[in-house]
Amino acid sequence: MHYILGRTSEEYARLRRQAQAWEPATKSVLERAGIAPGMQCLDAGCGPGEVMRLMAQYAGPSGMVVGLDIDGHIGAEAIVTLAGLGLRRCRFVQGDIFQLEQIDEGPFDLVFARLLLMHLEKPAEALRKLYSWVKPGGRIVIQDFDTAAVDAEPRLAVMDEFKALWSGICRKTSKDQRFGLRIPELFSEAGIGRPDGTDIAGLLLPMEVSCHMLTAVYRSLLPLALELGLTTQERSEWFFEEAQKPEWRDHYCRWPLLMSAWKQKTD
Repeated sequence: MHYILGRTSEEYARLRRQAQAWEPATKSVLERAGIAPGMQCLDAGCGPGEVMRLMAQYAGPSGMVVGLDIDGHIGAEAIVTLAGLGLRRCRFVQGDIFQLEQIDEGPFDLVFARLLLMHLEKPAEALRKLYSWVKPGGRIVIQDFDTAAVDAEPRLAVMDEFKALWSGICRKTSKDQRFGLRIPELFSEAGIGRPDGTDIAGLLLPMEVSCHMLTAVYRSLLPLALELGLTTQERSEWFFEEAQKPEWRDHYCRWPLLMSAWKQKTD
């Protein structure tokens, strides 16, 4: 999988901050999907392990959480962090979802993936594989973004620049900006059937908070954007300077919409 935002320590830190911002929405969905003590859980595309932490807290000492990611470095860091929090019923597996046939702890009571499918060339095939790792009576939970929702009011040149860069990269790399809307369709395409439940969550935050995430995403995308000819070093420097101007602090930014769907496996 080619992760378009890169694999740097700065990107890892951004992923942690992003996960923390979406924690209330993810907790709500996990609870509605039926997470409970004693469950065996899988977090596919676990990244820095923030959702592993949530699942371990719900599953408790009688449960188990496995994180799966193609990036072994970030997974190893996640396990160290979780152990430091006293969450020792966690394990990390480095691997490609398309190459793995099974995971030792599987099948699972809960299989979760957030912001994974949108980065894959064959998301329905990946979803089908994830569902195959759910035990009868278990649940699958999928979350992904509708990034076309990102905007600010009143209109800002710095936001227009961010949106142009992101849409250009999506176009050049064949990424769907509205991928989250496709989740129910993907359930059907994967042979899972209609979700049992769905959810949409959003964040509307002042620019003094949002600009940190916007600039972090822009910085992670910059090497690829320069390679694709979507911006210049001079233009990027203007963006970083513009985003920090104090006069934008009272503007509000709508973050991507986080779309969720879940289903219980009956057979």
